[in-house]
Amino acid sequence: MNRETQKHWIDEVLTEVFRAAIASEPLRNALIFKGARILNLHLGDGRESLDIDSNMAAELAASMPDIEAQARFLQQQLSSALRHHFERQNPVRFELVDVKVDRRPPKDHPRGWNAFLLRIQVHDSRWIGVIGLPRLEIDVAAPEKLGVDAVETMKVQGVPARVYALHRIAGEKLRAYLTSLPAYRQRMQGGEREFRVKDLHDLARILRARPASDLDFWAKAALEFKLACESRLVECQGLKSFMENWNLTRERYEADASLKVVPFAEAEHALATVVGLLELHKCSYVARLGS
Repeated sequence: MNRETQKHWIDEVLTEVFRAAIASEPLRNALIFKGARILNLHLGDGRESLDIDSNMAAELAASMPDIEAQARFLQQQLSSALRHHFERQNPVRFELVDVKVDRRPPKDHPRGWNAFLLRIQVHDSRWIGVIGLPRLEIDVAAPEKLGVDAVETMKVQGVPARVYALHRIAGEKLRAYLTSLPAYRQRMQGGEREFRVKDLHDLARILRARPASDLDFWAKAALEFKLACESRLVECQGLKSFMENWNLTRERYEADASLKVVPFAEAEHALATVVGLLELHKCSYVARLGS
């Protein structure tokens, strides 16, 4: 299995994992899905998604505050959901090997930002002779502050899933990029991280679908960006905060073949446009909420 085949296989199997998760009522209530996979559902086909991103629902965290209990819940419910889903296939193609739950960080986070990485191993009847198929991953981040309409229900093949609304994704893409930059990593005493250049690509895709003239959308995105930053103690001083090591950002963006559909120049312009929109709408939208 070469690299491209492996990437396609991961994306294909994760689609089945996602369907299994949303078909499970306990998981559907426990997780709010986001990231590239959900962005593609909002906008249509996009870049391949090599993991599933989610946030733990605040309701689950409140009803089950013990971190180990949360880990056991996720392991048991996902294992059950996957076995049930795979056994219903005709013909049966996948078989669950195991689900492992890693805490991130391994011990309690000092700010309560306890997250999980769910690692899934499956057998595939179409690749019987292949040893060591890659593990599949679901990221489960800690609950965050959300606006009143940040979460919506989206039907995927007739099954309802709780997902981030597009304006929340836009705000979170901006926040996620800032958290990957050295200034934030140093201030939070975190290790180095690859710049999240894919978030700039995704932001440009959102701007294509929701142009600057869509004032209400970008006003809502401004609020979600503010809430997302507050949730992770991110400081933003406008466009200059995003320009840190910008030449390195350009280099890494242009080196990623999966981002060719959005040229870097367009992503750069989209970022400047969106940050300008957030600054324009932020105060008026907050005032309108309070009126």
